[in-house]
Amino acid sequence: MKKMDTKLIPPKIIELLERNGALKFDDLYKRVKKFNSDFNENDLNNQLMKMEIQGLVKVYRIPRGKRRVELA
Repeated sequence: MKKMDTKLIPPKIIELLERNGALKFDDLYKRVKKFNSDFNENDLNNQLMKMEIQGLVKVYRIPRGKRRVELA
């Protein structure tokens, strides 16, 4: 099984957010999953946390336990 190159994920997330504006976590996950099938929700959570610490994205809680991701 081919190991995912995690260095490619943050630029892909930024590209998707630039193209689509803010996205719900589930929508962002589906789009990143198309790009890399090895990717899981935990991987996305970890990437978003790192990107949020770096000041690249903001993650907001919205009703019904969902989250909204947008560029910072």
